[in-house]
Amino acid sequence: MDKNERLFLTVLETVLGDYGLSPVIAWALRFFLRNPYESLVVVDKHGKVVFMDKGSEKFFGLPEWGAKGIEVTELIPDSGLPKVLETQVPLIGRLFDVKNIQRIGSAYPLIRDGEVTGAIGRLIFRSMEEVERVNKEIHQLKNVVKTLREGQRGQYRAHYTFESILGISTAIKDVIEIAKKVSMIDTDVMILGESGTGKELFAQAIHNFNKPERPFVRVNCPAIPFELAESELFGYEKGAFSGADSAGKPGKFELANNGTIFLDEVSSLPLSIQAKLLRILQEKEVERLGGTRIERLNFRLIAAANSDLQTLVKEGKFREDLYYRIAKAALSIPPLRERKEDLPVYINHFLKTVNERFGTRFTGLSDEALNYFIKYDWPGNVRELINALEHSCLTKWEGDEIPAISLPSGLIGGSTPTSLSPPKGFKKEILATEKRLLLQALEITRGNKRRAAFLLRMPRSSFYKKLRDCGIEI
Repeated sequence: MDKNERLFLTVLETVLGDYGLSPVIAWALRFFLRNPYESLVVVDKHGKVVFMDKGSEKFFGLPEWGAKGIEVTELIPDSGLPKVLETQVPLIGRLFDVKNIQRIGSAYPLIRDGEVTGAIGRLIFRSMEEVERVNKEIHQLKNVVKTLREGQRGQYRAHYTFESILGISTAIKDVIEIAKKVSMIDTDVMILGESGTGKELFAQAIHNFNKPERPFVRVNCPAIPFELAESELFGYEKGAFSGADSAGKPGKFELANNGTIFLDEVSSLPLSIQAKLLRILQEKEVERLGGTRIERLNFRLIAAANSDLQTLVKEGKFREDLYYRIAKAALSIPPLRERKEDLPVYINHFLKTVNERFGTRFTGLSDEALNYFIKYDWPGNVRELINALEHSCLTKWEGDEIPAISLPSGLIGGSTPTSLSPPKGFKKEILATEKRLLLQALEITRGNKRRAAFLLRMPRSSFYKKLRDCGIEI
């Protein structure tokens, strides 16, 4: 132990009294004295330095023992030691300005028999820049973890709301109203409808209307291999079967805990899986394949089917008890052929999307093409309509309107138009719908036409043309 360290022990014995410093305490104090990252200063009750470690002396440009007897505020004007001597209250983890550099330090009073006899101060020689760098790195790591978690949650998130469901017909509006009421009730839901009517759109809207922040797990039942159906839905433990993940894997129901699980085309599930599904719905419990632990779950089931489940029940292809379990709240989405007044809305909306995707600039359909659209029965519903628009845009690259010759042959062959002009008022209805959308976009953007065009995903030239066509002042 050098002279400086022995001096410190002598000072402590003087300030604190003779406590009989043991070798263990002496070695512990020696560690603090030789710590190159922190300073150690002891002052008497008048604020004069009685001890300063070697590192601090060098930092202040003082010779050995050169700090003794100096007022601590001469070396550190911002020192907290005088305040500690006055208040007898420690200052812990405070910022002090030392030679124009922010340092983190602490100051503690030395009290004997109720009287302040001095104070000890410590400073961390690491600069605030380095502390901020460490904090920045910690913040970046937190952001990485947050991003990874959000990415995982993003896989199981619903994106559509009831505002995403287009249509002006009474039939579609009635279904939307019923769906909104159902979404507020904690019950399972069955959605029935032909292929392409938007069953998943309704499922996501129901979920987002009440629990948008919760997980939404979609399961395409026909796409699950028969032999993997149980492990995919209910999960499995380590070593449950050959080729299983060594860490096991949670099933779709576990991933949907506290959220919604959407079983698309539920009628395609094997009867053996239907039996286990019924038990999970009744008990709200799941046991992984090859596992022994039962986990309690909380979820809402939304099932969808495009076939008549009651017929499948009679044929023995779908469990009757499961049908009545999930059909307590049932929605039936009408096909497009029963609500053709929605055609102008869909044509206007999806043509903009197709234009953006293919780089085309069609403003609508010719009268002849529109007539074919009206007369067609649309067995594939909205999905088929989108396909028809895409086919037509790829076939015809020039001009403002899509002619009948560009339509898919199946659409023309399946239509029997009686005239080459649409029904009276149909064109006006399309124009009125377009005008309403334009005015809504302008209202949202407070009259900013550039932003309104962007909102509608339209080139600005097309946007201005539509404004003129609809009689809206530019």
